[in-house]
Amino acid sequence: MNRALRVFAAGSLRQPFSVLLKTFTQRYGVETEPTFGPAGLLCQQLMSGGVADLFASADCGHPLRLQSQGMTGKTARFATNQLCIVMRNDPALTGQDWLSTLLDSRFTLSTSTPGSDPGGDYAHQFFDRIECLHPGKGNLLRSRAKPLLGAGLTSLLPAGTIASANLILTGQSDIHIGYANYIPQMRRYPELHIVKLAAPYAVTAEYMLATLKPEQPEAVLLARYLLSETAQCCLAEYGFGMMM
Repeated sequence: MNRALRVFAAGSLRQPFSVLLKTFTQRYGVETEPTFGPAGLLCQQLMSGGVADLFASADCGHPLRLQSQGMTGKTARFATNQLCIVMRNDPALTGQDWLSTLLDSRFTLSTSTPGSDPGGDYAHQFFDRIECLHPGKGNLLRSRAKPLLGAGLTSLLPAGTIASANLILTGQSDIHIGYANYIPQMRRYPELHIVKLAAPYAVTAEYMLATLKPEQPEAVLLARYLLSETAQCCLAEYGFGMMM
């Protein structure tokens, strides 16, 4: 291949992929050119003529949508993630159970943008579960949650900044429903309080990759590498669930 392998990847994969793509290049001599962003927007870009060789999405829906249009080669689930609640570490929020806090209209509740960012879609699945268990409350949360992340492909945040934590730390939100892979990093901030979601409220995010047509052998090689034990262990180190 006389050019870099173009990789479109969900923003939540930025940290592990920065390591994995570098290791892939060192091992196989294939340079990569990654673009990170909300998977829904990356999918729209591909549907509109954008060019990539491999798409790594935070959900299965977007790769399967491309597959239904005959745009993909191989697809495979390669990682999982969970949701968590991150909030200001303030007794007004932490002094009550998490559902009461979510429902408290004094506080701003935020999610990623549904449709554009799978994180927002998963948050709404979480609200659906609450609705099933506590009729009326899930719909209330869905109606009042503000989609403050994932609406655009560009970010003005400094490298390494966790967008959901930044919302809380800068006062843009009081409570955010986001991905749990960031929990180890967010625990470094005493200003934040984190709630892990357990059954029956837990929502599992399934990540899927797809090679894109015309399928490049190097893209197939990268897909296989991402499914390897080495890559799966790296993903696990960054808080993702393994598919092995």
